[in-house]
Amino acid sequence: MLGAIIGDLAGSVYEYDEFKSEKRNIDRRISVLNKDNLIEKDSFYSDDTILTIAILEAILDGTPYETVLKEYGLKHYQDVPDTKANHFKYMFSPYFIKWCKGESDGNSMGNGALMRVSPIGYLFDDLETILNETEKATATSHASALAVASAQTLNDLIYMGRKGYSKEELKPKFYPISKSIEKIRLTNRFDSSCLVFDNCLTAFFESNSFEDAVRKAVSLGGDTDTIGAITGSIAEAYYGVPEELKNLALDKLPEEFVLKLERGYQKVKKL
Repeated sequence: MLGAIIGDLAGSVYEYDEFKSEKRNIDRRISVLNKDNLIEKDSFYSDDTILTIAILEAILDGTPYETVLKEYGLKHYQDVPDTKANHFKYMFSPYFIKWCKGESDGNSMGNGALMRVSPIGYLFDDLETILNETEKATATSHASALAVASAQTLNDLIYMGRKGYSKEELKPKFYPISKSIEKIRLTNRFDSSCLVFDNCLTAFFESNSFEDAVRKAVSLGGDTDTIGAITGSIAEAYYGVPEELKNLALDKLPEEFVLKLERGYQKVKKL
């Protein structure tokens, strides 16, 4: 859960340049690999964090996923942060806002299906339930087969990490063909679909620590905050999250989000 939020914060300061530019700014992408601070002063949380908290709240309070997602969407879509790193008009995509208002169907194959579901992988303790809950949470607004399957794969990986499986044990099933991060970085463009999941898997399986996974993910460019969030949510289950990064992330969040995360992690400890 915090892994997704840290990935969101880390990628937030890069996303708009990636979104607006037809040219690939490779040097800027690579800078994330070596800069001192993964979470910068201008880093801000976005829809990835907000909807992760929404899914967490739905689980903690036993409220239907659709109800909470729409509630959070309508409540927060205008909460755009006042920072020079952000240039977006709204917190969420136009499609998601329309869905929240009941003005569109829920058949998206957007990557928003992936960045928000990690609480399910952490707060339930058997794989069948995790996969069923992931489908329910995803199909509300992202009912396409690709979105549902991708979200289920993400939480399958989180579950396996929590149960002590190593990356090497899981590679044959989830990452059978190694890919070059350098090649992806050179050719990658902004993509808001679930197809970005392949890049997240590469960043994770080619990493050696939580921070390394998130840095590699953001360095690939494209939808950097969401790629960071997806990768971070998986990496947390295998590496844990450094205490310093936890504290930096929590300092960026509203108190209500922090309190929900505290409740969520208390539940995880009891599983």
